[in-house]
Amino acid sequence: MSRKKRTAQPQDRLWKLAAAQHGVVSRKQMRSLGMSDDVIDHAIELGRLHRVFRGAYAVGHPHRSERSRLMAAALACGKGAVISHRSAAALMGLIDGGPVVIDVIAPRSRGRKIDSIRLHLVRPPRLEETGTVDDIPCTSPARTLVDLAGVVGEWTLRSAFERAARRESLDIAAIEASIDSRRRGMKVLLELIDEWRGAAALLGKRGRLKSPLEAKVLPLIARHDLPPPLFNAPVQIAKGRIEVDFLWPDHRFVLEADSREFHGTAVAFERDRWRDRELIRAGYSVLRVTHREAEREAEAVTATVAARLAASPGADPPPGAAPRSS
Repeated sequence: MSRKKRTAQPQDRLWKLAAAQHGVVSRKQMRSLGMSDDVIDHAIELGRLHRVFRGAYAVGHPHRSERSRLMAAALACGKGAVISHRSAAALMGLIDGGPVVIDVIAPRSRGRKIDSIRLHLVRPPRLEETGTVDDIPCTSPARTLVDLAGVVGEWTLRSAFERAARRESLDIAAIEASIDSRRRGMKVLLELIDEWRGAAALLGKRGRLKSPLEAKVLPLIARHDLPPPLFNAPVQIAKGRIEVDFLWPDHRFVLEADSREFHGTAVAFERDRWRDRELIRAGYSVLRVTHREAEREAEAVTATVAARLAASPGADPPPGAAPRSS
């Protein structure tokens, strides 16, 4: 075999490996491909490898996406390292934008300091507490929420729960299994678990949540022992079908979540009035709830929903009451 061909084989394997890892590789991986440290250093000098973190390199060009940086951070920290905390939450879409310094949990034997990586000295995740997003090793959604509770405020954690619910990745049992009572933020985390316990059991069974406000309203309904609604369900009206946010078909009752994002324009205002009129014509009672009401007047909202359901044609009569006349 010619020297040129022998050199090409590791190079070909290097490019293939990099392609599977968002364009980055570790020095250890390159050694396993048969590349010596001298060869690696020469490639760095020639501009074929570009340092991302100590021990992790971009192959071919220095321009890197955020996912490349996350993969490089995990590779730099060695076997068993996973992206965690705020970085994992951003990767999963549970918060907006991750930190510049990447959060990582790594085995303690690999806990050396690396610039621009924050190594968290917490309990290493168990196998069921890990996973991947776009092939990047990271903590599971449940473990991420537990870790997040110790580094962010209540508002951000609450928002992360709501986003996890919309993505159908809110697993209350898994969160509880990952809890360490000695860590910071556990009081708020436990309160959110109690709020979401009933609501999370409905996810995926009664439809899908689509908006942030729907995810805020659902726990209000679930924790007050109200009949479970359908989410984003179709309703037949005179001119076809429309989709409503929450539907109690037996009670012929509709609850609409009015967020500014989807209902704040003049066109949306007129559309919503038309929808309400058509629903009433079809025999449904309609209640609209705003973001402010869901946050600051939760008890009043749930009391109103309970009263509407109790007064609806499909409601069960109170014990001992005379049956409704037909």
